[in-house]
Amino acid sequence: MICRLLIAADTEHPQIQYAEVDAEIAALTGHRIESDQGPVVVLEVVEDDHSVSSQRYVFQTKTAVQVLNQPALQLAARIAQQYFVTLAEVLPLMLPPNLKRRAKAKAPAGSAHTAAKPDLSAAQAAIVEAIETQPAGDMPEHILWGVTGSGKTRIYEYLIESAIARGEQVLLLLPEIALSGQLMEIMTRRFPQNTVLYHSGLSDGERAKSHSAFLTGGASIAIGTRSAVMLPAKHLGLIIIDEEHDASYKDMRQIRFDTRTVARLRQQLPAGELKPKLLLGSATPTLDTLMRARSENAALHRLRHRATGQSLPTVHVPTYSVQSGLIGPFLREKMHEHLTDKNQVLLLMNRRGHSTQVHCATCGTFAECPRCTVALTYHKDNVLRCHQCGFQQDYTRACPKDGTPRQLTGRGIQRVEEILDGQFSSYSYARLDRDTARKRGFADDVMQSMRAGGIDILIGTQMIAKGFDIEGVTLVGVLAIDQMLTAADFRASENAWQLLSQVVGRSGRHKPGEVVIQTMAPEHPVIQAVKAHDADAFYHHEADIRRKTKYPPFASLARILMTADDENHLHRLAEKLARDIAPANTEQLFSNETVAAIELLGPALPAVNKIEDVFRVQFLIKATNQSALRSYAERILPVLQHYRRNFKVQLVLDLEPREMI
Repeated sequence: MICRLLIAADTEHPQIQYAEVDAEIAALTGHRIESDQGPVVVLEVVEDDHSVSSQRYVFQTKTAVQVLNQPALQLAARIAQQYFVTLAEVLPLMLPPNLKRRAKAKAPAGSAHTAAKPDLSAAQAAIVEAIETQPAGDMPEHILWGVTGSGKTRIYEYLIESAIARGEQVLLLLPEIALSGQLMEIMTRRFPQNTVLYHSGLSDGERAKSHSAFLTGGASIAIGTRSAVMLPAKHLGLIIIDEEHDASYKDMRQIRFDTRTVARLRQQLPAGELKPKLLLGSATPTLDTLMRARSENAALHRLRHRATGQSLPTVHVPTYSVQSGLIGPFLREKMHEHLTDKNQVLLLMNRRGHSTQVHCATCGTFAECPRCTVALTYHKDNVLRCHQCGFQQDYTRACPKDGTPRQLTGRGIQRVEEILDGQFSSYSYARLDRDTARKRGFADDVMQSMRAGGIDILIGTQMIAKGFDIEGVTLVGVLAIDQMLTAADFRASENAWQLLSQVVGRSGRHKPGEVVIQTMAPEHPVIQAVKAHDADAFYHHEADIRRKTKYPPFASLARILMTADDENHLHRLAEKLARDIAPANTEQLFSNETVAAIELLGPALPAVNKIEDVFRVQFLIKATNQSALRSYAERILPVLQHYRRNFKVQLVLDLEPREMI
């Protein structure tokens, strides 16, 4: 008996091999067992196949534990095909951590108390009915576009309850661990005995228990972040992706998968199998997502009003300049006004640290990371940090080159703290960014304190712009947003729109609210749309620009990232690669139709052309449609593999790029 096995599945470089095994082992497809080679997962049986090279392994069958099922194996194959990677690269992402010390499955933990079922408004009820009554075979994908505070979570609750009543399982995906606590709390309170969590913030043992409970059907609901989209299930009937626009749903480290794409792949099951419905929810959906509704690949449902009946906040865009300071006069006056009325204030400052540049005016040098082409940021603990690779060094005021005093320039979130200490000393404040959120439980503690009224002012980066509802927040101030408006990314305006709309939506959910946006570009289309709460105007304007410049969703895009330790070697090879894969220069590889549909841009330097002592160049591939893009990618793959094998260079093909750094 011959089986195909995933060998050493919990190591960094798993391999798939064929092995001769006993019939007892061959029956354990999808199980993890122990061998003399370490952990092994049985993938499939290949009966009487002598064309494969195989060897004999010794196994301890008493340790067999199921970790995959047939739908999971089929999904892994689809993902490998979608992203042009090997099955051995995909399967470890679907397995629980800590395979050698596999935890026994336990019933999901939860309180016996169940929260009251919320009432639905007429608009919410109509959407629930529309989604429930359409079979997944007729309309597999739904988009829930609702203004902030419109009650999307209530709709999730009703849909989840219905799925559970039918004996189905639900995947609820969230963009971030740190600020997903409130939604997790709502769901675990509503469905205490049915819910497990699955994300990297949990211990290996906790994740292993959740993995087993969802695979075996012991849990009906799994709540998690990006990695949970591959979680094996017994009877999956519904996938909900909350805040679907969030860039964190795009994997940037491994096979560069997009969570939304993988969710759609989960719907491609054999005939007769349950086809899960997919619901994408957001107050600021991506233009790509909205285009799916326009092309009738998804059904669009809109909520235009807040569930509490409150109007959206009044947005002020006062005259502002750098000389106005981080907190300008208009915003400062508004803050005092709202705080005096015992309300809470939210301040968005989307830059970490204290000062973004350390400059010597005498010799003209800036403090830069020795491993990356980025400036070091000064932090108040007297340390200079690289926000790319994490390098840090102690700060000295004297310039290392000439000994003269250096200047701290550029403004970060820690400078806002200094202003609050001086001008709002009678009020309590907290800071929430990646630096403070590293401490486990810190973000949850801050949010609980905000809800209890223990914090008057919360300052934070984009982490605070989504995912929570705090009754006392009636004023939001937006600081230093202009850099985002002018970023070198075709999605810059959309990213700015999403961030601003989300943070504006934190204000005035339960009583009248206001927002102050400090910008030196008040006439920018994004600022004007946010001020007027006019989402349609923004999307129409953005769609017109994308259509003219031939960027997604009006074209298909891929990126080739090429890296090497030697900069000169990299640039020489990049120029050679450009010739080798240029459609016009490789007619033997491409049909005339494919050549006409493809535009290759590059090589070019990305915004950060060295990270951790590795130099980088990139190419962009623009295609008129997805079919042409995949055809081109398939044809150049052998060329890319040839370069990887023979030229000491790394190449990554990203079929759904979300950032260009």
